[in-house]
Amino acid sequence: MIARLTSSVSFAVEREWLRAIFYMVLSAVCWSAIELAGEHLVSGVSPYQLVWTRYVFHLLFMIVVLGPRYKTTIIRTQRFKLQIARSLCMLTMPVCFILAAQQMPAHDVWSVYWFAPMMVLGISSWFLGEHAGSRRWMAAAFGLIGVLLVLQPDRGILSLASLLALGMGLSFSLHLTLSRILRVEHPLANLFYTGFGVFVPLCLVVPFLWQPPSLTSLAGMAFIGVVGALGLFAFARSAELAPMPVVAGFAYTEVIFTMLFNAVLFHELPGRMMLLGGLVIAGVVGYLFIHELRTHEPR
Repeated sequence: MIARLTSSVSFAVEREWLRAIFYMVLSAVCWSAIELAGEHLVSGVSPYQLVWTRYVFHLLFMIVVLGPRYKTTIIRTQRFKLQIARSLCMLTMPVCFILAAQQMPAHDVWSVYWFAPMMVLGISSWFLGEHAGSRRWMAAAFGLIGVLLVLQPDRGILSLASLLALGMGLSFSLHLTLSRILRVEHPLANLFYTGFGVFVPLCLVVPFLWQPPSLTSLAGMAFIGVVGALGLFAFARSAELAPMPVVAGFAYTEVIFTMLFNAVLFHELPGRMMLLGGLVIAGVVGYLFIHELRTHEPR
């Protein structure tokens, strides 16, 4: 009887963890898509305007499409201050990127940013008591090596602007941490306040930077807004369903999806070092997937 109950509980936890991993990988697909859309579809506007417009479409989608069905559910919260703190992480992240990219190449910025999964492991252990264990730490370290092989940073990562890139990673980590804490709230409320907390502060800045976008740029920003909302939803759900150390390493899949999208959509084929890095990341992700399955095998 006890063995049967243990097996049932283990299966339920494993199913939740698999869902969490799926959501993290889905968020990685979305992040990759919106980064490439911003690079190839949007031009002639301030990056702050791009971020602001993204969240305009994010909120419009929630209010117009989801609002009639879910009504006040999307704004109902018992932890308003935590919601705003969490949303400010998503404001800090692009601001840090914009400021860092003005002083160092973008690939150097992303190279430093990808320390984020290791930050997640540290923060989850420190604040939430969700210990990662040596295997997840080693996997995250090898995942970072794979990312560096793909991005091939130069001396730009040694500049002071790297602190801003680290700020991006810290914002990512804190957002995931607060998503874990706010898992008792409705997922759509979490999604709404993420957009709300970015949109409102930028309203004070964007009017002074506004430039009329072309139709292509407007369509690109609409795409970024809707797909970005899906990515944020999936990102938060991954933290709500499983401890952060379970999902952190799967964030590295974004680098693989970016390589695939560039190859398929823009015919930008990766070089040998990039392929090697992609294989390292794929190996890390495969190992982590097997590890998480074995963690909850019935004994």
